[in-house]
Amino acid sequence: MPIPLAFLLLCCGVLLSATLDQGIADQTAQAARLAPLEAPIFSISSGRGRLLLEGITVSAAHESALMQLAGEHFDTSQAQSDFRPGVVLADNWETTSNRLLYALAATDSAQAVMRDHAIEIRGVTSDAEALTARLAFLRKTLLAETAVTTNIIVVDSRASADALCERSFSQLVLEPVSFRLSGADIRTSSYATLDRITDFAHDCQRAKVAIIGHTDASGDESWNQRLSRARAQAVADHIAGNGIDPARLIIDAFGSSQPVADNATASGRSRNRRIEFELR
Repeated sequence: MPIPLAFLLLCCGVLLSATLDQGIADQTAQAARLAPLEAPIFSISSGRGRLLLEGITVSAAHESALMQLAGEHFDTSQAQSDFRPGVVLADNWETTSNRLLYALAATDSAQAVMRDHAIEIRGVTSDAEALTARLAFLRKTLLAETAVTTNIIVVDSRASADALCERSFSQLVLEPVSFRLSGADIRTSSYATLDRITDFAHDCQRAKVAIIGHTDASGDESWNQRLSRARAQAVADHIAGNGIDPARLIIDAFGSSQPVADNATASGRSRNRRIEFELR
């Protein structure tokens, strides 16, 4: 299973940081929108099943070769490109950009920027040996004065993806999900919490998430049961609408049968009206 887990792996503290090649890139350079006669730049961004190729290319044949490489070496159905023709380019521009893309295929997620005499790479890999070999292959095309800086995090291969996901889920900080009064309309203030769950589900693609609805003890219990289920379903629909397979979202509801606070007080009832998330 693909493991584009850069942010959650860092949070979990189970990574071994290593620098491949020489130098540390302090921050990811962003490809600017350039006119064809300005200084050439080419950038690659990959991760979470997405790939973006952007910048100056030599020809239509060059662009076709890049997209073919992307199809052969990246597991993505969401490849995008924004190519612009260049006029004055180094002789090795085409070969170097192709080999840079090939090198990044040995990462789980990465960003790279190539200029006339500099290449900057940041990323996460679970195969340091393959990436090192591909970076060496890339260097063979470079001019002597070309500087290559890398900031590569190497995933400890002994840590299983499932264990990483479990630890990441346990460390999620989630604010309560709130709804309009007596309804299942999610308040916009709760979207940040749902976005965190969505991001987790994107990164841990084998995980299933249970969404469990609860109410306070006000009203008829049959109504409470329906309301708690409707709210859990609304949360699931929101997450699924952001690209998560609905089959990975398990809906459950308990009405007011599992209070966590005293229903005799307003604050207690507020705490009992809740959505819980469980990793399954």
